[in-house]
Amino acid sequence: MMQTISGLLLLALGIGLAASAAITDGYLHRGVESGAEQPYVVQPTGKHLATNIDLRPFSPDRLESVTQTLAGAGFRYVRQTFSWAQIEPAEGAFDWTAYDPFIEHLDRRSIGVIAVVTQAPEWAIGAGGVDSADAPPRDPATLQTFTQTLTSHYREEVSFVQIWDEPNVATNWGGMVATGESFLPYLVAGFNGVRAGNPNARVIAPELAITSDLAAGSGDLEFVRDLYRSAGQSFFDVLGVRLDGGQYSPDDRRSRADRMNMSRAILFRDVMLEEGDGSTPIWATSYGWATSGTLSRDQQAEFVVRGMERSWSEWPWMGLMVHWTFLASEETADSAYSIVLPGGTGTPLYQRLISSAVTERAERANTGFAPMDSDAVDYGGDWQDQHLENRTFKTTSQIDSSATFAFQGTGLIMFVRSGPNVGSFTLEIDGEIVPGGSVTSSELWDLSLSATTNDFPRTVASGLPDREHVATVTLETPGELTLGGFVVERDPPFVWPIILMTVSSLILLFFALRSFAYLVAIKTGHLRRHELIEPWAHPARMPDWRPGR
Repeated sequence: MMQTISGLLLLALGIGLAASAAITDGYLHRGVESGAEQPYVVQPTGKHLATNIDLRPFSPDRLESVTQTLAGAGFRYVRQTFSWAQIEPAEGAFDWTAYDPFIEHLDRRSIGVIAVVTQAPEWAIGAGGVDSADAPPRDPATLQTFTQTLTSHYREEVSFVQIWDEPNVATNWGGMVATGESFLPYLVAGFNGVRAGNPNARVIAPELAITSDLAAGSGDLEFVRDLYRSAGQSFFDVLGVRLDGGQYSPDDRRSRADRMNMSRAILFRDVMLEEGDGSTPIWATSYGWATSGTLSRDQQAEFVVRGMERSWSEWPWMGLMVHWTFLASEETADSAYSIVLPGGTGTPLYQRLISSAVTERAERANTGFAPMDSDAVDYGGDWQDQHLENRTFKTTSQIDSSATFAFQGTGLIMFVRSGPNVGSFTLEIDGEIVPGGSVTSSELWDLSLSATTNDFPRTVASGLPDREHVATVTLETPGELTLGGFVVERDPPFVWPIILMTVSSLILLFFALRSFAYLVAIKTGHLRRHELIEPWAHPARMPDWRPGR
């Protein structure tokens, strides 16, 4: 009887510990990636500071001040509404006067633009218009014409275009229900127009409301899933999502569709992986926490920065996190998210964002793939561009030419070309040589022994502390050095508790099964009970050894 009880107890403890390990692992590591997963997510930008702002109302003098403030604070991208109705009030008649001035100011300060195309003109919607704030054009071809004109007019000054804003809200879609399938023709038209006007421009899928304002409408996750199942993934380069932290800290790792927190972004990544798309980036095109009676401006600043740091470390699939709004009036709901108050006073969030700790971290490469034209790479010597495999390679034949790469992570993978024509190079990380094992010198890396040329990724460092590092690659001998990118790895956190719990559960389950095996052997007659030495059995009485009188 005791054998049965002990076996059941061990079995229950083992299963309970295994379940606890699985639940804990899911909570701590869902959505967390090391950066080395393939296919790599190639972000079209670094993870610089970005914000939403409407620059149209500002006078020329104010534009100078506002754009200078943006640049001084370290913002490298702004997301700006481009009203189709304002730009093309009559078909074929384009008016750029509200947009050219601030585009010129932003370009002069090297601030990129994410243009949100929305607000179709009445002539495109149809006779009589609709009783809603916005509506889709009657013919998607008119949208294609407009987006082509937009990107051909601004060229590289507007390199990202987001097609529509919240089409799953009826007031933005002519009072009608929009689904991923019904929206697809407009996404296709916008995509084709953007690329026709500028082949280098990138298209962002529309930001969606978390829930629709119609009972039959699609929420954001359902809309994205429907878009994928309608084969829409070929018509956007980036998936845009709204990421509102709600009242939860960025450390809240519960991810559910009905929970408004930062971890909700993981659900979009899950949908994309389920649909076989592991390479498309996600951008939070509206990101932040709103102040409230329970969330102060100081807490807002802390949450926003910690959320960015979590994304940089754990989510290589997340690119730009565009702050909800830079400057808003007190009359709007967006003022609770604002970085700068209407009078021009910077909030605690503004002070945190302009701090060197944040700006320097945003400039260096974080977990994931970093292309050779990344801002985290500095070059010395003579380097040439090679455009292969939809990305930029850098090559040099000049001895002592170097590429210096600033990153934060625990490991480094390099895409470096091998073949008979390559030269040997050295690799330093934080000023120390990483041995390459060349036959001529242990300090050199020699990949010339390969009979064929390839650009395979090679792990060159691992087990580094999770902090800032600087790697320098230098050509040392005659030949070519060609680099195709870096991959920053980061070991997942909190792994040892999971391993300990799993190993303990396996040990308990082993002893539980062993106990049951003994019971079965006894019941079937293969083992007699007295052959067992039960741990609870009393020891036999020893004979009286004392001598007699």
